[in-house]
Amino acid sequence: MAVEEMISHDHSNSKRNVRFIQYISAICAGVLQISQFVNLSWGSPTLPRLLAEDSPIGKPLTYDEISWVLSVIYLGTMVGNTLLMVLLDKVGPKSIMLLGAVLTIISWIFLGLAKSLSVLIIGRVIAGVSDGMSLPCISIYVCEIACKDIRGRLASIPMFIGVFGNLFIFGAGPYLEYTTLIISCAVFPTIFLVSFSFMPNSPYFLIRKGKRRDAERSLMRLLGTKSKSQVEDRLREVEETVERDTGNLTLMQSLLMANFRKSLLIVFVAYNIINFCGLTFLSSYLQVFLATGSISLSKELASVFWGLVQFPAVMLSGLLIDKLGRRPLFCVSSLGAGIALILEGGYIYLQGIVNLESVSFLPVLCLSLYGFFISLGVLPLPYILVGELFATGTKKVGSFVVSCYSSIIIFAHIKVFGSMFDSWGLYSICWLFGGVCFSGILFSLLMLPETKGKSFNEIQSNLSSTTKNTSHSHKGDFEMENVS
Repeated sequence: MAVEEMISHDHSNSKRNVRFIQYISAICAGVLQISQFVNLSWGSPTLPRLLAEDSPIGKPLTYDEISWVLSVIYLGTMVGNTLLMVLLDKVGPKSIMLLGAVLTIISWIFLGLAKSLSVLIIGRVIAGVSDGMSLPCISIYVCEIACKDIRGRLASIPMFIGVFGNLFIFGAGPYLEYTTLIISCAVFPTIFLVSFSFMPNSPYFLIRKGKRRDAERSLMRLLGTKSKSQVEDRLREVEETVERDTGNLTLMQSLLMANFRKSLLIVFVAYNIINFCGLTFLSSYLQVFLATGSISLSKELASVFWGLVQFPAVMLSGLLIDKLGRRPLFCVSSLGAGIALILEGGYIYLQGIVNLESVSFLPVLCLSLYGFFISLGVLPLPYILVGELFATGTKKVGSFVVSCYSSIIIFAHIKVFGSMFDSWGLYSICWLFGGVCFSGILFSLLMLPETKGKSFNEIQSNLSSTTKNTSHSHKGDFEMENVS
């Protein structure tokens, strides 16, 4: 639930303070996002060393063993998702994020001391558990502390900062010794653990736990005021919202609620687009795609280049999301990424048929445009939707379902998707992914609700009204809706 700005005599001063504490909290959450990006990208500079004769674990790994080191983190993520279901209502998103940082530090200790494949796998599983627990909580936490007029901007900050994790791994990773890289990676969760401990907790979680006085103090910090009277109205609103919440719901109970089904469908489709738009595959086979043109880049430079193109896109997304809205941004992002992939596939298809020397720069240009547009809206928005669309009583269930599904899909990507490489051809894969990107246009126009500037109560009310307009015959479901 978003914390709205108080309309008071010192409104301008309060607004400055609101921006300060909420931005600082979002930036701290972004440090954890860096840590999670580092977890996922760590294999890029490390796997060649693990394959070498002088492997840092004492013996070279096989390619099959490498595939397990890469993919097993997503199995750990599903374990983390399950723990999130159990812990979210008990300890809240802030505590789970702190616990996730501790687990990440432990995972780096295992990887740093590993002298066998089994210890490597244990370390990666622990990292996956950390990501599965804390990644959904970033969106939930930021959305619950944010003012509604800057909620989208604040929710984009962790993703923008997280891109630094990829850039660090791709840029510095190849040049750092194995142990030095491990220590450097462990610095990020350590910084988060220290800084985030001082950030305010979600007032909605505190009210659910019966800690009214703590919730009042949290609101005072978030609203930038020392006066209890200035947060009294907001505190009552939080209490009324929590009272309407149905509490700890199971998946089956949540599925009986029309709002939850609609929210789950919307988020599910959004995650399908990001899971099948080709981002994971293109990142893994970046060198192959770049080699189709005449502009050649070293592995290290290509990796840094791939990370850099995401920065301006995520920054622009944060600036525009609360001005243009979610729907236009997702539509433009899908259109641009789709066109880039269609052109990339067309170049590869025509490469052996006609002379393309005059446009040999096209593969690099298309990949740059794809990385830019996919990071503009398709990449960050699904995470924001989890925090915005699910009511408080269904957030953990919705996050669990979506996160587990995504973990399975990405695990399958890494283990088996590469088999399409030889049988289908690069151009077919580009066109397939481009078609998925184009489907994002239809999604944004026909399904995606506009949540710009709306409180969570308004979002749930809009979901209720659209559901009633399209499904009058299911009145029994509407009586069970939780409009929080």
